[in-house]
Amino acid sequence: MIFNDELEFEEALVNSLKTKGWSNDIIKYPTEKDLIDNWKKILFNNNRQRERLGDYPLTDTEFEQIMEQIANKPPFQLNKFINGGFITIKRDNPNDKENKGKEISLKIYNRQEIAARSKYVSNCRATKI
Repeated sequence: MIFNDELEFEEALVNSLKTKGWSNDIIKYPTEKDLIDNWKKILFNNNRQRERLGDYPLTDTEFEQIMEQIANKPPFQLNKFINGGFITIKRDNPNDKENKGKEISLKIYNRQEIAARSKYVSNCRATKI
């Protein structure tokens, strides 16, 4: 198929992805905040086990702990972190009575899940990307 402009190509690509199971709620021109908020949702969904976040989303200060740790990693460690790892935060969500005040490890990404089980892959269909 030949396209006359980039917009025509983009619309055809999005329509094709929708036929493969992607959802309609894709952010068209995401801001940095949109992308960070989406990642925060993915982290919550990846870590809903009782001993991690349970049914209590990350607070702003818990997410700040994550962002600070990322900002302070040297490139080699950051690459290792991005390619599959965990990050530890001190839980401060007052609604999480079981874990408040405890250090918990959050799964960031697991390379073994990339085939289609990854929340990053499935959230492309269910969450704003």
